[in-house]
Amino acid sequence: MNSIAMSNSVHRSDFLSLAGAHYFNAPALDDYFKPAALAITHVMRAADNGDFPLFAATLGIPPKEFAILLDDRSQPVFQFTEIHADLLTDWLPGLFLPLVELLWDYRSCDDRMDWLVSHAIASACFGNRHLWQDLGQPGREDVSNLFSRHFSGLYGRNTQDLKWKRFLFEELGKRLRRPNLKPPACNGCDNYRSCFPSF
Repeated sequence: MNSIAMSNSVHRSDFLSLAGAHYFNAPALDDYFKPAALAITHVMRAADNGDFPLFAATLGIPPKEFAILLDDRSQPVFQFTEIHADLLTDWLPGLFLPLVELLWDYRSCDDRMDWLVSHAIASACFGNRHLWQDLGQPGREDVSNLFSRHFSGLYGRNTQDLKWKRFLFEELGKRLRRPNLKPPACNGCDNYRSCFPSF
């Protein structure tokens, strides 16, 4: 694979000038998968625009795994460029992979879309807005539908109808034995008190 070597010294502007603004196109999909495809495309393009940390431009997927997305099955739906395979994975936040693992453990099925959307949701959790906004969804109910379709076990566990970012980090905190674990951007949110009244 012809690729461009990247290093920790590469700045966001340098990367974007190489990668370009249009990572892939999403032709017509079955209606069932359109919300997931929208979430994936939105996260990658938002990272492209500087709205997410740079790792989200490849959904935090390591190079060898990301190369799988370049096969004949993926190209018609997600036309990734080869530059993605060299994006540094050591830029990942420490909680990113545990969050992906949490989502994947509750996947509804073992297909590629669930694998991709688990990375998209985990990436979006490091954005600065509500999860539905960071996933490019019309509203919170649409994120609930994403969970219902692709991570039904987690959807069923959110019995208190918590905000999805809060719920995910609360579940992750239980798994890691880190009580009161909160999403990184919550402290600056205008709705902080409504989500965390006891803090």
